[in-house]
Amino acid sequence: MPPSLSATHRRGRRAVTLAFLANGLAVASFLVRVPTVRDDLALREATLGLVLSGLAVGVVLGLVLSGSLAARHGSRRLTLTGAAITIVLLPLAGLAPDPITLVVLLVAIGMAGATMDVGMNAQGVGVERAYGRSIMLGFHGAWSVGALLAAVIGSAAMGLEVSVIAHLAVISVVLAGLTLAAARDLRVEDRVAAPAGPRFALPRGPLLPLALIAFAAALGEATASDWSGIHLADQLEVPPGQVGWGFVASTAAATTIRLLGDRLVRRVGAARVVVTGGALATVGYLTIAVSSSLPVTLLAFAAVGGGLGVTVPLVFAAAGTRATSPGAGVAAVASVGYLAFVVGPPLVGLVADLAGLRTSFALVAVTIGVITLRRHPELSSSSTQERTTSA
Repeated sequence: MPPSLSATHRRGRRAVTLAFLANGLAVASFLVRVPTVRDDLALREATLGLVLSGLAVGVVLGLVLSGSLAARHGSRRLTLTGAAITIVLLPLAGLAPDPITLVVLLVAIGMAGATMDVGMNAQGVGVERAYGRSIMLGFHGAWSVGALLAAVIGSAAMGLEVSVIAHLAVISVVLAGLTLAAARDLRVEDRVAAPAGPRFALPRGPLLPLALIAFAAALGEATASDWSGIHLADQLEVPPGQVGWGFVASTAAATTIRLLGDRLVRRVGAARVVVTGGALATVGYLTIAVSSSLPVTLLAFAAVGGGLGVTVPLVFAAAGTRATSPGAGVAAVASVGYLAFVVGPPLVGLVADLAGLRTSFALVAVTIGVITLRRHPELSSSSTQERTTSA
């Protein structure tokens, strides 16, 4: 590889890493303040679940549309457009005076975040192809670092009684700086001159089983991010400064496994990593459902984060090699996988109202186990897996 080309690749990898970091920071900065938002608007669990589903509805709408947009306009434009909209709208969520306004804002933020998500993942697939070895988990590790920082900062902000609007306004300034730093070196060109096929990204053929795996992982991640704080506050009755600890535990574990996971995949294979992670997350949620101990519960949330942390990146990496463009493959799988963010929050909230939050966690455990604890030839036979095994 010529030195100049190698330097270009390194800059591209750095730019994609910054994009993932910014996206993780943005999403988690709002989610960690969910208990505060609930109290400010006096929402019941079932109502909170419906409100949070607004974010998920926006995500799915953005994903369904982004497959075509990525092919027509390129993933670089999607990444930067989604980031810009998120920067503007995120602080406004802290000003929402009622649930309806908050839902509208969350739909818009979800669409922007999904657009950025598809764009940066497609850029990541392109950079990974240039490297010729697995580096996708590292990008998602950067997302987890951003989410972890958001969880720590958000927990501190709650402990210091900083308002949601002030907190999110500062985060938006940071996001703007990260986006500007990344913009110049997002150089993967993946526009398709005359994209054929449907305008909406939906999984077909080999993409469908990948989408179901993504659905199970997204359900587990969404439940941990949206409901861990409520569980610690209501069931374990922890002080306000400790409400975000469950999210911190799951995100820290996900960060660790993503930063180390590329080597693990090369050693044992993507399919085995996904199955083992699914088993770990299933046990984690069953433990959360029965434990009243804070240390045990935090360890269980760490098991969930560590178990599911590798699943979506590996699925996206495989999907990005099976469509007309990386963005189209990622968007098709994510449009079904991230549907869990739509159905998850309201269902968890509804079950919590009827039978308790612990029952909701147990049902999430069963869902993850049924979908992930089986053979996954669609992963082990993917071109991504072949590259990572031979690297």
